[in-house]
Amino acid sequence: MQISIYILLLVVSAVVAISWSWKRLLDFNSYKKPFLEGVALQFVFLAFASVWWLITEDISDGVMGVFYYFLAFLTIMVVHGFTLHYLFSKKKMKEREE
Repeated sequence: MQISIYILLLVVSAVVAISWSWKRLLDFNSYKKPFLEGVALQFVFLAFASVWWLITEDISDGVMGVFYYFLAFLTIMVVHGFTLHYLFSKKKMKEREE
């Protein structure tokens, strides 16, 4: 049960961060500010998840869970950055064609 909640939190965190950044990408000429906003949102979400993990597990499993959340945060951040860079380059190419 714990692993399914863990995976669900990771998926929700990734979807929320990328969706927020994608929405904000339309308002800016750079993808850096939307990326940072999405990363901050993802960090807050996974920080709450880490606290939940520490409370529900014993200390050794809790620390390992927080480490797994940190690794997931880094992985999602990289995927998030590549996705935004791709979307930003498509936006710029579309603007050049017009």
